[in-house]
Amino acid sequence: MQEVDDAQKKKGGTAAGEPLRILHVTSGLGLGGAETVLFRLISNSKNSTHEVICLGPRDWYSDQLERRGIPVHHIEFYSSSTAARGSLPLYRLIKSSKADVVQCWMSRGNAVGGLFSRIAGKRVAWNIRFSTLDPLPLRSRTLARTSGRLARWLSDYVINCSARSQELHNHMGYTAIDGAVIPNGYDSEAFFPDEDARRGLRASFGLTDADFVVGTIGRWHPQKGFPQLLQALRMVRDAGITIRLLMVGRELDDGNSDLKALIEQSGCAGLLDLLGERDDIGAVARALDLHVLASVGAEGFPNAVAETMLSGTPNVVTDIGDSELIVADTGWVVPPRNPEALAVAIQAAHGEWLDSPEEWQLRRKAARHRIVENFSLERMVESYEQVWRRLAGRVDLSLDK
Repeated sequence: MQEVDDAQKKKGGTAAGEPLRILHVTSGLGLGGAETVLFRLISNSKNSTHEVICLGPRDWYSDQLERRGIPVHHIEFYSSSTAARGSLPLYRLIKSSKADVVQCWMSRGNAVGGLFSRIAGKRVAWNIRFSTLDPLPLRSRTLARTSGRLARWLSDYVINCSARSQELHNHMGYTAIDGAVIPNGYDSEAFFPDEDARRGLRASFGLTDADFVVGTIGRWHPQKGFPQLLQALRMVRDAGITIRLLMVGRELDDGNSDLKALIEQSGCAGLLDLLGERDDIGAVARALDLHVLASVGAEGFPNAVAETMLSGTPNVVTDIGDSELIVADTGWVVPPRNPEALAVAIQAAHGEWLDSPEEWQLRRKAARHRIVENFSLERMVESYEQVWRRLAGRVDLSLDK
């Protein structure tokens, strides 16, 4: 073992018994799916030390990471002018880092982080989060395709969060380098059923156990399918079912004039509450009777689905990314861009909730069990650290694919 460690040191690496040193380059640190996984990964990593470079301004997770002692550097790198100013500082940061591996996140983070890390002579892993290019903007689609053609030069390993994400990117050239699917992982002690807390939060919204409360947790973005969700909500109402929808996430609030216009146009103004961005998603998740993900594209492994399931809340999801894999037989899966199918599934859930309470309770337990048994936070962290050990040339080169 000592001979192996000495050989690694001569190559510039660290000894097998020392913590891995990981430098993360991310497009942003807002309250999004990729950023949340990055935060949880760093916060729960036991065998690595971490540092973060963000290619954007300070955001939600900047303070959260710094409070945990994680160095965070912000270099704005999202336009030609900011790229010109940020290139030299970014290169110097990466070059001076003693990181064993640079872990990049999202399209811009992958491309920019991969380029400068390669110039600096670093080992690189990419992280990819989306399973369709629609409805991403042209700039993002172009960057994804270009990165596929350059992958063999800019990265050593590609981590996809979902099987469908890997399938999509394989067609764009990403098979030129090694890779694996690492699903998101979740902390069953952070998301869990709690009937007293559930009733308390519902009461704060003027809701009781007699109300059928549906939620959607996400952000204001074309991929989330809000027009289709609101159309489905109106159909459910027109079928004579009393329902309440809670919309939770960035820009899902009264300050979003485009969303308010969409709500007025749909005729659903009296059926929903806009709660905006919140830091108590666990509480919101357990307060719902049903969570609906109406996404029409881009999703890889949606956190909101797994988090609500852990909280004992069944789901209706569109068949985007690995949503069907997550839900399995604990909920309902419908085609995307199909408000009629969404409405039918919501009505089916309501019927079981109303007429078969024992079956509904079994469904709630099955939803939580599905995530606990298959998508644990510990498994995700260990899988990432196996990749990093492999890239750093550590003794343990195994990786379950």
